Amino acid sequence: MVNDPFRAVAHPIRRRMIERLGNGPATVGEVTSDLGVSKPTITKHLKILEEAGIIVRHVVGRTHRLALNPAALIDAVTWVDRQRALWERMFDTVEEHLANKEQTNVTDTAMPTAVRIERTYRAPADVVFDAWTNPEVIRKWWHAGPDWDTAEAQVDLRVGGRLRVVMRDTEGVEYTGTATYTVVERPSRLGWIWHGEEGEAGTGSRCDLEISERDGVTRVVLTHSGLPDQHAAAELREGWGLCLDNLDTVLAR
Repeated sequence: MVNDPFRAVAHPIRRRMIERLGNGPATVGEVTSDLGVSKPTITKHLKILEEAGIIVRHVVGRTHRLALNPAALIDAVTWVDRQRALWERMFDTVEEHLANKEQTNVTDTAMPTAVRIERTYRAPADVVFDAWTNPEVIRKWWHAGPDWDTAEAQVDLRVGGRLRVVMRDTEGVEYTGTATYTVVERPSRLGWIWHGEEGEAGTGSRCDLEISERDGVTRVVLTHSGLPDQHAAAELREGWGLCLDNLDTVLAR
């Protein structure tokens, strides 16, 4: 049973549920709509929040209404308040770090409804292309966190072919993404239409991958466009960044 408020609010989907309930009680449908995950996954996230006591469910007939229980977050809020002074002293250091990062060979930028991420690798373009198209290699890196894993990867590498990736987080919750290839040009280009969690949120957004090699260094530019709003762009930027951090590790071996 989860009773740690920090763990309960660690996942972005659960934080979005809490944010929606900040405006007052709401039905389960209102709290969980357009989150881009399947109903079983929604059920698991709600269970974690309920077990932590952060949300309370009231059932009237066939209607399930959810409400926040702020008292369950007191310990977390108290700890954050104690750390605030320390964080404020660290802001200058973080700002300097971010300024330095802009000068490195890794550049991540985001537009309102699109995400553009650039990475460079000391690996041949063929090897990088295989990392995006070989199911065995995909399972080593295509998951949004260093402690997650990829339970399944299926690739039908042709225009009109299907890509399917099943990620699993540290709590055993699975997230399935599917796509249809629109461009396959080895080793320089890949394109696909992203369908999100089994065809739910994100359906119709587009991913374009450009791969170029020069002097033993391969440059990769990933653009994910056609996103519904800035919130979706921010979440996908974070998710892709975590996945590509894993890929950095795989290609560095």
